[in-house]
Amino acid sequence: MEKYHKYGALAAARQGDQVNPEKASSGSQFYIVQGQVTTFETLDSFSSRTGVTYTNEQIETYTTLGGTPHLDGGYTVFGEVIDGFEVINKIASVKTDKANKPLENVSMSIKIIE
Repeated sequence: MEKYHKYGALAAARQGDQVNPEKASSGSQFYIVQGQVTTFETLDSFSSRTGVTYTNEQIETYTTLGGTPHLDGGYTVFGEVIDGFEVINKIASVKTDKANKPLENVSMSIKIIE
């Protein structure tokens, strides 16, 4: 798995498994992973349940930098933040309503580097 859900990963959102069991693409939403540092035991548990095998690099990243390893294999990671990590934390800290929607719109600009 070349790209995975480490802190700063950019991935494609989709409808939930209940209404989208084939995990087909839907809409045009994306998300940026903030996540948190996890333990070796938690990674073993995820691996047992999902069949995803974590590389040494992924294990090191998830246990030091953080991310959302439980999403690996279920969503497509297509990029990553390489600068401005403080912005991820600032976006994640905005006040939200009961549906987790920001009370004020959050806008951003993206620069694609190839």
